[in-house]
Amino acid sequence: MPANDIARPLFSGVASSYEWASLLLSYGQYRRWHRSLLERLTLPAPALVLDMATGTGAVAFRVARRPQVRVIAGDITRAMLLQAQARATRDGQSAIDLIECTAEAIPFPDAAFDAVIFTYLLRYVSDVPATLRELARVLRPGGMMLSQDFAVPRGVFYPLWRLHTDVVLRLGGALISRGWGRAGAFLGGSIRDFYRRWPEERIVQAWRECGFPDAQAKRLSVGGALIMWGTKAS
Repeated sequence: MPANDIARPLFSGVASSYEWASLLLSYGQYRRWHRSLLERLTLPAPALVLDMATGTGAVAFRVARRPQVRVIAGDITRAMLLQAQARATRDGQSAIDLIECTAEAIPFPDAAFDAVIFTYLLRYVSDVPATLRELARVLRPGGMMLSQDFAVPRGVFYPLWRLHTDVVLRLGGALISRGWGRAGAFLGGSIRDFYRRWPEERIVQAWRECGFPDAQAKRLSVGGALIMWGTKAS
């Protein structure tokens, strides 16, 4: 099944409860990961930022609070974008534009953005290097790219992580809703499979090969999350 055909139904089934359930199932780490990621973001003024795989807009809303910043928030799942739109309306947020699109074919010209951010994306694309090149294409030279996703802990923390992904996510997700039950059953295997194929060192190298020679990565929450950032070469 194509990667996007997995993501759409999976996230459509959890869109209405995504924010609070993600916070609950991550033991409150969900927002901390976003804060840690965005601490590394430096922007000119004014700035145009692309938040790809925005989901319900959690990262996009944080970025849009900065002065003189406009955010284009893209996602392939309409149900998630509708939740983001409802939140924007409720909060009176006018510095975010929402667009339904894929990361493999971003409908903007070269060097259109001052920064590109993406979260929980690469596990759902068919061609990781091609997707990174497409994200880099729409970023101006000297602009920053940042990402965040789950990771697989090492050493003594691995058994605890397996307990969380194999038991807590499955059972906790099923208690929340049928959609979260499917997501909880899917996530552990998805994360393990991705990091077998794309361990941290290989992902960092892929960023560097796409024009980010200073690409760096940092693990959070005993290795269960990974943030990355780099500056596009001039």
